[in-house]
Amino acid sequence: MSRKIVASATACFGVAVILSGLYRYFMEPGGTSGLWFGLVMGVLALLASLLQITRIWLAGDLLAMVVASFVGGWFCYENLAKGKHELRMYLMIFLSAVELGVLVVSWARRKKTVG
Repeated sequence: MSRKIVASATACFGVAVILSGLYRYFMEPGGTSGLWFGLVMGVLALLASLLQITRIWLAGDLLAMVVASFVGGWFCYENLAKGKHELRMYLMIFLSAVELGVLVVSWARRKKTVG
């Protein structure tokens, strides 16, 4: 898997997180915290994508893994512990899992070709 594909997947994930925060802000009362969560996590994912594309792979991949784990974990907590069941939450859990899968496959292929 090329680095451009990994960086593109991370950028798409960041945009999706930002859009999720915007959706929460406009569609639910008191959605300001969701907006800030989406903006901060989305911007961090976009920063990770920028690091990945500028060949600072380790920092970009680690930041992307932290962001995807945090976003997926938070939405799992909201969904399971608090009982909020929304399509947006399921979508963010799915996208977090896909992002982590892309990063793991990228790392595995890179280790396989090196070793």
